[in-house]
Amino acid sequence: MKYIGKKILVLAICIVLTLSFILGACNTEPSVNGSSEEEHSSIIDAQSSEESDSSEDISDDTSSDISGLRGGYDPTYGKYFVNMPEFKWSDKTEFKVLVYDNTIQKTYYSEEVGTDKPDIIDVFINESVRERNDIVLEKYGVEIKAIYASDVRQELVYDTLAGTGLYDAAMPFFLACTTLAQNGHLYNLADERFNDYIDLNMPWWDQNTTESFSIGNKVYFTTGDISFSQKKTSLAVLFNKNMLAQKFPDVDLYKMVRNGEWTLDEMITLSKAVTKDTDGIAGFTYKDTWGLASSYSDAMMFYLASGERMITKDANDFPNIAIGSERSITVAQNVLEQLQYQNKWVTHCNEYDVTDIWQKSLDIFTENRALFRTSNLIVTKFLRQSNKTDLDFGVLPMPKYNAEQESYYTPCAALMAHAIVIPVGLPDPEFSAFMIEVMACEAKNYITPAYYDYTLKYRDMRDDESAEMLDIIFDNVVYDMDMVYNFGAANIFTTLMNNRSNDFVSMFDYRRDHIIYAIEKMIFDIENLE
Repeated sequence: MKYIGKKILVLAICIVLTLSFILGACNTEPSVNGSSEEEHSSIIDAQSSEESDSSEDISDDTSSDISGLRGGYDPTYGKYFVNMPEFKWSDKTEFKVLVYDNTIQKTYYSEEVGTDKPDIIDVFINESVRERNDIVLEKYGVEIKAIYASDVRQELVYDTLAGTGLYDAAMPFFLACTTLAQNGHLYNLADERFNDYIDLNMPWWDQNTTESFSIGNKVYFTTGDISFSQKKTSLAVLFNKNMLAQKFPDVDLYKMVRNGEWTLDEMITLSKAVTKDTDGIAGFTYKDTWGLASSYSDAMMFYLASGERMITKDANDFPNIAIGSERSITVAQNVLEQLQYQNKWVTHCNEYDVTDIWQKSLDIFTENRALFRTSNLIVTKFLRQSNKTDLDFGVLPMPKYNAEQESYYTPCAALMAHAIVIPVGLPDPEFSAFMIEVMACEAKNYITPAYYDYTLKYRDMRDDESAEMLDIIFDNVVYDMDMVYNFGAANIFTTLMNNRSNDFVSMFDYRRDHIIYAIEKMIFDIENLE
């Protein structure tokens, strides 16, 4: 299907979705989720490829009796379901979730809990949140209520120290979660007291996140379908289709990805061919034409895209230093060397003498002066909203380090993603555990499809091939603990970029004791929480 065909399909989806939102309340036939038959036939169903994710896989047996299962996928209705214990909180009418507003966080504010900010949230995402919230209200008599704050971490600390229990749950940034956990402000979601309510093996929880950030098998924060912010903060490569067609009419980057041939060397070769001093002033600046618009922090991202890590886990689920193999050192030093070639193929926004370096970096791309731009996927929303009609772009995964690398890896800048947590000091944290489980399950049915299948794939992408690339991008999302726990390893890349050095070994040796101390202190603090 060509791009124009996709636009017609999107229009059709808009019409059907609008009708489903209007008519959804007109049907009364019960279902396992307490919603109507019409709601279960909504066009933004969960993708069939996700059916096998359930820990109780019944997707191949359409006649299965699901009543005795903890949860999974119901092929009869095409929805995910969760069988919860009896709801025993008849006095509870609200479930209050502390989330970020947009007063300070102009980009990474909450979109998945409340429905009272339609001016900043896409209409179909807002309606999907409303649909999820209405289903929970109908079934349990509890209204999901977003409580907005500019600093969720600070408000949560105040609340837990005062013991006021103002919030039943919260969604801080991952970076904030680590200090909240270390200082004893969060419940362990994997604690046995929550076993009847939270099952982190269910398909609406992201096991990759849970396994990446747990410490000693304790899980103080995680995410999944309850938030799509980890998708917004995952890294991809945007490419300018017009520039590519003019300079390389026979190059098909999508085919290159499919064939496993999209590598860092290929990116550099193409970038060097388009980099030129085009502003009429001697010397290269951000006003010229570049192969790649990037930043110093991307050095770490190219390293992670190679499949290497800075911090991993041992057999006891405690963090330890991963880097040190011959390949990891070679990759780190080569990435740093390539990204520091001055005036050859890449421009770094950290070097711009402007107020908003990120906007200027994006301007270079939208003004058709950069063939590639490394970007968190939230940027595709900005490009849609900018109405840049002369910009035709595609989306690719981060390149492999070399052709021998088996898979593409997508680094997630998780420090700005939202996690779900339960603050300590609540009179009945089991109520919170119950509610976040049902919220997450119904989010998989409504919010994730509205964001991923409709908003990201069909509104933000410019062609079907880019939508195909998204599946590749999210097939291997990788996290590095250090990006969130801040042990001190990840910023080695940024420091070396600032110093214009690729001597990774010396810098790592210099930082090693500090990193080990930070890891050991985190482990000690977590193990000694009451």
